[in-house]
Amino acid sequence: MTWAQEKENTFKVELHGFIGVSGFYDSRQSVMSRNGHIYLYPSPEKLDINGNDINAQGRYDLDASVSRIGAHISGPEILGAKTSTLLQGDFLGKTGSNDLAFRIRHAYVKLNWEKSYLLAGQYLNPMFVSETYPKLVTTNPGAPIHPLNRAVQIRYAHKLNNSIELLALLVAQNDHRNKEFTGSKSDEWSQLPEADVQVKLTPGKKFFAAFTAGVKTLQPKLEEKLGENTIKTDERITSWHLSASAKSFFTSFNWKFGGVYGGNLTNLVMLGGVGKKTGNSQLTEYAPLMVASGWTDFESTNKKYQPGLFLGYTANLGANESVEIIPELSRSPEIGYLYAISPRIKFYANPKIMIGAEYSYTVAAYGSKMNEKGKPSDFNTVANHRGLIMLKYLF
Repeated sequence: MTWAQEKENTFKVELHGFIGVSGFYDSRQSVMSRNGHIYLYPSPEKLDINGNDINAQGRYDLDASVSRIGAHISGPEILGAKTSTLLQGDFLGKTGSNDLAFRIRHAYVKLNWEKSYLLAGQYLNPMFVSETYPKLVTTNPGAPIHPLNRAVQIRYAHKLNNSIELLALLVAQNDHRNKEFTGSKSDEWSQLPEADVQVKLTPGKKFFAAFTAGVKTLQPKLEEKLGENTIKTDERITSWHLSASAKSFFTSFNWKFGGVYGGNLTNLVMLGGVGKKTGNSQLTEYAPLMVASGWTDFESTNKKYQPGLFLGYTANLGANESVEIIPELSRSPEIGYLYAISPRIKFYANPKIMIGAEYSYTVAAYGSKMNEKGKPSDFNTVANHRGLIMLKYLF
């Protein structure tokens, strides 16, 4: 849907989005967000007095909160650049309980020159590469194995040639914050935005790759209690992260794959978090828990029937030094590893109507012990079976 004002400085407005109705069934109680639409992993065993597992209980859900609407506006040239904006939202809310509450997904302004562009506003985190993420039927693109994050940022990109694009970014946390840092301004208190660099490679028509590296510094609190005394603290936690992903084009299918390695990645809806350094310091000193993940995804290029398969694995590697885990600043640090297998099928009745079905088998290994670096061991595995269907009407 498009409106255009034919003047010397033309504004063009395009509405886009979809109405989505989805239903799913889980065989087990699980950790998830956005009222179950972002599935993460099965919950651990919780035994009652008779030895029955309380979490071995299924559930279902059916709603339309995945529906999405956005407006893309293109305007007059400024400083020799074509200008555009995007405002997009859905109804998944900010927490897991306020289903059907509208929230902003993307909101940015973009200046586009011939070989470069400048983007300012809320958009995909640089660890989430739009060209390579797995397009599952579900709203979740593979978290906690694949990164999931949108952030306020300033992004500058420049094409060296037709094959190489370089990007530099300054990123601030907004609704996607590190675990339990939501109520604080930890990134703002540190006075340092996250900094990232990225290179995108397109050596030919049948291959694309992206490499990203970044560092972020957080300050969890301004004060700390020592007995009956309150002491000002400026202790920070600095962590770095790396990712690589690629897409290869074949006649009958596309193959995507990638991996992530880094510390304190809970803002990306991944495992890990923060530990407290062990030592003689009175005030808390922090160390990031390191996480590694790898995934691959196959999808048919058929325009009507599109079968696909997602495979992924992630592991909690612990810290690089002795720590005590800080549970409230971590996401399930007792999980040593988890993996997911998700086959799917999409059927396009026409380019605007899609019916999709997906099955996901997710296994999480919960450790009963941890070594001095916060790496779990002695695992007990639990599994969840999720079946999902979705109907989309795109406009």
